[in-house]
Amino acid sequence: MATVDALDMFLTDYANISRYLNTRLNSLLTTQHLTFDAFLIMHEIGQSPQPLLLMEIAHQHHVSRQIGVLLKHRYIEQQANATDRRQKGLSLTATGRHLDQQLMATMHKTVHQWTTQLGPQRVKTLLGIFTDFNEQIINNEVPASD
Repeated sequence: MATVDALDMFLTDYANISRYLNTRLNSLLTTQHLTFDAFLIMHEIGQSPQPLLLMEIAHQHHVSRQIGVLLKHRYIEQQANATDRRQKGLSLTATGRHLDQQLMATMHKTVHQWTTQLGPQRVKTLLGIFTDFNEQIINNEVPASD
């Protein structure tokens, strides 16, 4: 069980880290009219070898407004499936692909700076903790009953 001092330290560190990351990410993304969620969706679409279905993205990310923003700014485009016109496939436009590459290059530079400052093993450990937390805590969380 965490001590009160450790919990207080965690809360302070969490607030500082959260503010830092939000500020860093928002400074990159807001000039392009993107939220972090919209960027993640755009990046996921760009990583897919074939167009991703609109309904799958909306269901997986629990957002549809972000897709509208990406379409509005012409970062993604949608095509109707030839066999089922109700299914819409999403893919990056040339503009979206270029933006994704730029943003990822900037983020890679930032992670490289952290790795230089903290050391590769500490960054690997930190990322491993995030992965474990996501898989073991978030993905297994039982919804609260009212």
